[in-house]
Amino acid sequence: MKDGFAKGFLIGAGLIFVGLALEWSIGPVAWSRFAWPANGVVFAVFLAMIAAMFRLRRRVPFFGFIGSHHAAIPALAYAVALTVVMGLTRQSAEGSWLHNMLSFWPFVLIYVYIALILGLTILRQIKTTDFSSTSLFSLLFHLGLFIAITTATLGHADMERVKMILSLGQRESTALTRDGFVRQMPMTIELKQFVMETYDDGMPKRFASEMLILTKKNEELGATVEVNKPVSVNGWKIYQNSYDTRMGAKSRMSILELVRDPWLPLVYTGIYLMLGGAFLLFLSAVRRHSPSKIKRFLPFLAILALVFVVIVLFKSSMQSKTLVPALQSPWFAPHVVVYMFAYTALGLATLMALWQLFRKTPASLATIDRLVSFGLAFMTVGMLFGALWAKEAWGHYWSWDPKETWAAITWFSYLIFIHYRRLPSHRPRLALCLLLVCFALLQMCWWGINYLPSAQATSIHTYQL
Repeated sequence: MKDGFAKGFLIGAGLIFVGLALEWSIGPVAWSRFAWPANGVVFAVFLAMIAAMFRLRRRVPFFGFIGSHHAAIPALAYAVALTVVMGLTRQSAEGSWLHNMLSFWPFVLIYVYIALILGLTILRQIKTTDFSSTSLFSLLFHLGLFIAITTATLGHADMERVKMILSLGQRESTALTRDGFVRQMPMTIELKQFVMETYDDGMPKRFASEMLILTKKNEELGATVEVNKPVSVNGWKIYQNSYDTRMGAKSRMSILELVRDPWLPLVYTGIYLMLGGAFLLFLSAVRRHSPSKIKRFLPFLAILALVFVVIVLFKSSMQSKTLVPALQSPWFAPHVVVYMFAYTALGLATLMALWQLFRKTPASLATIDRLVSFGLAFMTVGMLFGALWAKEAWGHYWSWDPKETWAAITWFSYLIFIHYRRLPSHRPRLALCLLLVCFALLQMCWWGINYLPSAQATSIHTYQL
């Protein structure tokens, strides 16, 4: 096992070394060069490379190794380490490598390597799966993650995000890109009325723009766009972004964000496959428990769930009666409740791990494994619900916001635990210690993020207007 991990960590170190060499020689990754059709060609070549490596895996042992747990665990560990750096530093598209990790070659190469491992694992599972819930969840999980990672990354260059500033009663057909350039839009929009409802303390409860949209086909469409309720027109989604905050409810100006994302259907395919895999993971964990064992843990689960709910209720964003518009979404309650179930199961698993570590000889970790499976399934659903919610609220399903960054760190860390436990020669005490590290990262994601400089005045999860 040591030799296998040594090889896995050596490969990761080699990728980081190559990435540093590229960073110093040619500069950061220029994602704009991957616009269509370049990204389509890269995707096709990448798929062909995975297929060729899978076909040659018996002739070339290295290809076979890449699809193993000994390759996956070090790759995930490197991803967690690099993503922690990202989560601790304030990110900016104009920043240096430390502050612009998405264009940092070592970061990119490690995630490409993970996608390669996923691709080889998927082909192996397709060939060997018996389509039981246990094996099918793993296939859907891996397939969904592979599709989501690759298509979201390659499709990023084709995504267009522009802002349009509307004045009351005037028509506008141009918008500003993120680089400050003027872009002629395939539609003209006239602001008919800006509507704002406020709470008693003056905080905005709802703001919306009533518009007339004229398309290139001379169609006139009446529409109202507000936060969490975008409007789709000819491949573009129109979001309510902001307004003249100095005028408040009397604003005669509205700021819209228009988003075009041609790769979105593929990304959503990956997300829904992962949701299916999470459901089967939960179902598989339930089936492997006898009813008597489940009943034995129900009181503990109920107590822990109550503790988490009480803590959440004391958070200002939850207990406030003046919820900002971004929180007024049907995704809000499911997202929070599912995460509370995840935290409950993982919290109980951590308590059991602590108890096991104080014993001279750890007992069977089967129950801990089941609880982690429950927790990871709920965490995956909560994270994906959040992605779907973010797309409706802000126009992007994943922006590497500090909160999202630490959610990815936590998720990957629990995947390391699950993969490590599947090794026949794993060390139980090391697995228990790893679980404690995972729970510490979970705390950083849950509440510790509020104290990090990287999140101050930058995270959309602070819900400041």
